[in-house]
Amino acid sequence: MRNIHFIINPAGNGGAGLRVWETFKNAWAVPIAAEHVTFTTRSGHARELAGSFAECGLIVVAGGDGTIGEVISGIMGLPEPRPKLGIIPCGTGNDIARNAGLLNLDDAIAALQDADARSFDLIRIDRETNSGLETRHAFLFANAGFSAIPMMKPWMKRLLGATGAYYLSTLLQVLVYHPPKMEVSVDGKAFSGELFLVIAGNAEYAGGGSMRIAPGARTDDGQLNISIIQSIPKRKLITQLFASIANGTHINEPEVSYFTGKKICVNSDPNVPLDLDGELFGTTPSTFSVCPNAIQILCKRTN
Repeated sequence: MRNIHFIINPAGNGGAGLRVWETFKNAWAVPIAAEHVTFTTRSGHARELAGSFAECGLIVVAGGDGTIGEVISGIMGLPEPRPKLGIIPCGTGNDIARNAGLLNLDDAIAALQDADARSFDLIRIDRETNSGLETRHAFLFANAGFSAIPMMKPWMKRLLGATGAYYLSTLLQVLVYHPPKMEVSVDGKAFSGELFLVIAGNAEYAGGGSMRIAPGARTDDGQLNISIIQSIPKRKLITQLFASIANGTHINEPEVSYFTGKKICVNSDPNVPLDLDGELFGTTPSTFSVCPNAIQILCKRTN
């Protein structure tokens, strides 16, 4: 176990992270030394920790999509060969774990025992800041423009769950959001005007599996599934578009352009938020690009 480090988010999902970690230790046959375990204490801590474990062959994270996403960005900042990733899912949505076939603790234990690594694509996000270029990586999606995250409050997930919290915060944000003028380039093809949202999807589902944001997307095809959504009247947004995202039929709306690509450049006036797998990462201008076979995640062996 010397070449493995465990990163635990004890506060995730109302303290579920710590409970799942204790259950995992009791079920794991090999003792885990304290020096191979670190608990996160703040936002961004998991990314910093993962970025310091260049000598590890495997980093195992116990947490939800936010913590796992931080660890992925930390790993991607390391030189190759990078550590592999193990996941113990204990968040509210667990979308990243679900894409790796890890639905519960038993699946996570089986994957760690089998040590069968599978390669997944990622989305690289670069944004310009006053101090230079800043980079993160996302697994599920990256979007520029409308985001429900500024309206999301911790109590929403506790009381309503991941899906209910998303829809409530989305409704509240729709009431105050004004689409900016955006200039978008996708593999050299230009789009411009008042755009509501630009989405680069790597995985088909998000939001705890409740939103089919990128129909047909695959996490291993070297492509991004891109949605460019024009400005839409608020009433239609609330009554039609957001409801249709659950089954993916939003891509058939006349205001939505849906296609595949590899690189997206986004500028806007004013600058708008960047939402990466449900976590904010500054504002535009930014570039989204696909990173094929970028991360290796331990999965259950299939017969």
